[in-house]
Amino acid sequence: MSKVYLFVAIDIKPGKRDAFLKEISKHGAHIRTEEGCEKLEILLDTQNENQVCVWEVWTNRPLWDAHMVNEASKAWQKIASEFVNGEKITVMDSI
Repeated sequence: MSKVYLFVAIDIKPGKRDAFLKEISKHGAHIRTEEGCEKLEILLDTQNENQVCVWEVWTNRPLWDAHMVNEASKAWQKIASEFVNGEKITVMDSI
């Protein structure tokens, strides 16, 4: 099975960035301990203060799929709704 590469662009509600960064940092620390998570970086857009990006590398699709439906991800979705207008997840392949 091939690795899964993800780029997630997150649109933060105005005035919520600092609080969001605290929450996503905690959530990111947990994700890094999950089976299959090889890399997770949280990045700040230098041209848009309301944009936060996440770069993830997963061992394979089944492990990423399991992450997306686990209890921590379900809890995160509830927390994130307070801070996030929306997000775009781009799934990529390596060449």
